[in-house]
Amino acid sequence: MESCSLCNGEMKPKKVDIIKKINNKIIVIDDVPAHVCNQCGEKYYSLEVVENIEKLIDKIKRDKIKTNMIYGEELKYEPISV
Repeated sequence: MESCSLCNGEMKPKKVDIIKKINNKIIVIDDVPAHVCNQCGEKYYSLEVVENIEKLIDKIKRDKIKTNMIYGEELKYEPISV
């Protein structure tokens, strides 16, 4: 396996979650295969995985795939004074 292009750290295969905001909903795609840098945490995906994620996102945008409802809250970023 190649080293990380950002920090030259060692890349390890892992399953990761991808979080996207689509159609005003937060979508979590679980267990996505990736190579993750053990130093900086940068994630790399194969072309096949990227193409599959793009297809999933397209189906979600067109409401052609069923998603499971999860509950959470949204927080807008604001600077906090100490």
